[in-house]
Amino acid sequence: MNQSNVYIGLTSEDLRLRLHILTVFLIIFGLTALYSISDNPLSIESSFMRQSIFMIFSFIIYLLVRRIHLKVIHDNSTIIFLFTIGLCFIPFFLPKVEYTYRWIDLGFMTIQPSEYLKIGVIIVIAKYLSNHQLEMKTTSIILIPGLLTLFASIVVLQQPDLGTAVIVCAPLIPMLLWAGVNAFVLFLVIAPIITIVAASNSILFSVWAVIMFLCFLVARPGVISGFILYFANIFAGLLTPFAWNILTDYQKQRVLTFLNPDLDPMGSAYHIIQSVTAIGSGGFFGKGFQQGSQTQLKFLPVQESDFILSVIAEEFGFLGIVVVMAVFFLFIKTLLDIAFRCSDYFSSIVIIGLASIFLSHLFVNAAMTVGLIPVKGLPLPFVSAGGSFLLSCFIMLGLITNLSENS
Repeated sequence: MNQSNVYIGLTSEDLRLRLHILTVFLIIFGLTALYSISDNPLSIESSFMRQSIFMIFSFIIYLLVRRIHLKVIHDNSTIIFLFTIGLCFIPFFLPKVEYTYRWIDLGFMTIQPSEYLKIGVIIVIAKYLSNHQLEMKTTSIILIPGLLTLFASIVVLQQPDLGTAVIVCAPLIPMLLWAGVNAFVLFLVIAPIITIVAASNSILFSVWAVIMFLCFLVARPGVISGFILYFANIFAGLLTPFAWNILTDYQKQRVLTFLNPDLDPMGSAYHIIQSVTAIGSGGFFGKGFQQGSQTQLKFLPVQESDFILSVIAEEFGFLGIVVVMAVFFLFIKTLLDIAFRCSDYFSSIVIIGLASIFLSHLFVNAAMTVGLIPVKGLPLPFVSAGGSFLLSCFIMLGLITNLSENS
């Protein structure tokens, strides 16, 4: 990909510098919010101090990842994927933590291996796509990436962790699109998801069935294959009630509470209600540093990680949220610019996949805090507290920097 005429006067080094400056801004936002809500910020037990310590450790890992040769990453992508999958199986043999099998306790810290599985899936799919460039227009190109993604998401779902399982799947379509996969092939990936969602309403399902039929007519995939694919999607919709039964009780409750928070205002809906209250009370300029009532009085739960945006909104107002979102927008745009400048096919696909992870976390976390989607427990990159997730963010940043420098 030679795009030298697109970025006149803007080098890859400039883009990397901009990326790191934006990352520092995000870290400052996060540490400021954590300092504000910590009762004793300088205590080793405070979220601010723990995050600061994790920051140092994560930065060291970032420097190490940045030094790994591109060929080593490419050639060992399958091993990386199997290693991260293996890590996700370890919690099943350990005692439950918070009623789930998501964590590995190392004594000095706990890690959530599914955070690193997201990276492993992206790397192995990028290698497969880069090794099959001549097959991008064929329908079969989605089979291996789709199965790898599905397998990884099922493993995470068994922990159970629905939010992370969704994030594992998020990069698949952007990576296929960036690799040049045929539009109809991408439609085949998206169609089952829309079918399952549409199956919740008979009229919506009927309309979608007609739209899907017209798409198959336009694409003309072949009579037999088209017939099989069309009715496979219809069958997936009919199985939606069974898919609902697969969800755990608390996952069902989250969905029902999202649709109607009044069902349980002091239970599963409490998080959303307190988050929206905190955001609304901040107004345009906010209540000021350490002046938020919802946050300082601890009415807002999990405010150091899942609802960190609510803290920023209450104390710095709408203006503070606009600044944070603007930095994130520039951050994602810079990642796309870096991917566009990469001359190495494998590197550009990996960067697009990692950009999708960052964007997915941003979207889900922001939408969750204002009640647009059910509570998923997904933190905000570089801002939310959490050593395991912070480490994964720095690993992704190290990979992006590494691949940009060596491609």
